[in-house]
Amino acid sequence: MSPFPSTRGASLPADQTTVRRANLSVVLRHVASAGPRSRAQVAAETGLTRGTVSSLVTELIALDLLRETGEATAPRGIGRPGVALELADVVVGIGLEVNVDYLAVSVEDMTGAVRYERRAHRDNRGCAPGPVLDRLALAARAALDAAAREGLRPVGVSVAVPGLVEEASGTVVLAPNLGWSELPVAAELEARLGLPVHVENESNLAALAEHWTGAAVGIDDFVCVFGEVGVGGGVVLGGRLFRGSHGFGGEFGHVSVDPAGRPCACGSRGCVETLVGEEAIARAAGITPATSRGRSLTDELIRRAEDGSPSTLAALADAGRWLGVALASTFNLFDVRAVVLGGCFGPLSPWLVDDVRRTLRERSLAARSGTFEVLPSAFGDGAAVRGAAALALHRLLDQPWTARAADDIEVMSSRVSAPRATRRGREVAIGRR
Repeated sequence: MSPFPSTRGASLPADQTTVRRANLSVVLRHVASAGPRSRAQVAAETGLTRGTVSSLVTELIALDLLRETGEATAPRGIGRPGVALELADVVVGIGLEVNVDYLAVSVEDMTGAVRYERRAHRDNRGCAPGPVLDRLALAARAALDAAAREGLRPVGVSVAVPGLVEEASGTVVLAPNLGWSELPVAAELEARLGLPVHVENESNLAALAEHWTGAAVGIDDFVCVFGEVGVGGGVVLGGRLFRGSHGFGGEFGHVSVDPAGRPCACGSRGCVETLVGEEAIARAAGITPATSRGRSLTDELIRRAEDGSPSTLAALADAGRWLGVALASTFNLFDVRAVVLGGCFGPLSPWLVDDVRRTLRERSLAARSGTFEVLPSAFGDGAAVRGAAALALHRLLDQPWTARAADDIEVMSSRVSAPRATRRGREVAIGRR
């Protein structure tokens, strides 16, 4: 099922350029949502004339956004078969992620295929922001070089970060688990890469990835709970990301559920992430986080859970209950239809789902009174970087003509030398999707 909603042509009181740009979006979105279509089918289904569609398709092919499949489509009525059109796989988005204990990069094309991905495990809490961003820029450079070797055209670079983000400026206002505050991440990376960079909260990007191509396709009201060392939440209402008045909506991990609980890095006490964050679960299971550095704590929890470790199973059961307690308020406030368990919660979901579901039924009036789903992420701990990679591509659906800027990005990226950086952590392919 395609994540792209269908759009019909509409008359707009605007000049010819504006109308043509709007219709470019109509055609591109229609092929994206409906699948391979002939020019005649696109015209019939969007209400645009065949001549207009033919002209628009020619431009979209020149922009590397559509391509002819070489296969004929059978018309429903009288007429000759037409050559099918589909999304091209040349234009790509570059997604980067900074997290407490790893850096990640992903390159995704218009068809949703991942063309390149890497992850480097390293504890970033003890590092100054500069060296961390140096290493992230190196990862971005490697991804851009790989894209260039395949003849791909990047249209944007987006970064997922675990903290409050001022979207307009790309400034990380506060990332407590990294120790960052008022850090102009977009400007810093643009200086290193010579490219425009967009910065967004990791949980928001994870929620968008799940809504576009993951577990929440077709679900317009849900919350995505994204667990790593910290815990975040992305809330989608009416098919749109809920940001709140300052853009800081969805800070699920800093909902206080135990006023006398453990101190949190945000300055409060008893926050959800002090109880269900990856390291909190590991500690409850008797795993010292430092002993697993260089490999995923989640992998270690899974290994022990599969082996039937009593302490690990008890820790995961407690985490599921605490997640349910906090989510009950979210369900009561927003009457969402589903929760997606993302980040480390995705691969741990076999041991979390039942307790989350049971606690929601016990504590949420909305959950008891209606139907709801508890869904494991389709991408696991790769959801945020996948959302970052897809962000520029989805913006391209609304503004296809901006794909011309991809040529400028290619030129700029080829002129920027990679920054020097300190020793990098171990790199592994991201295995869970």
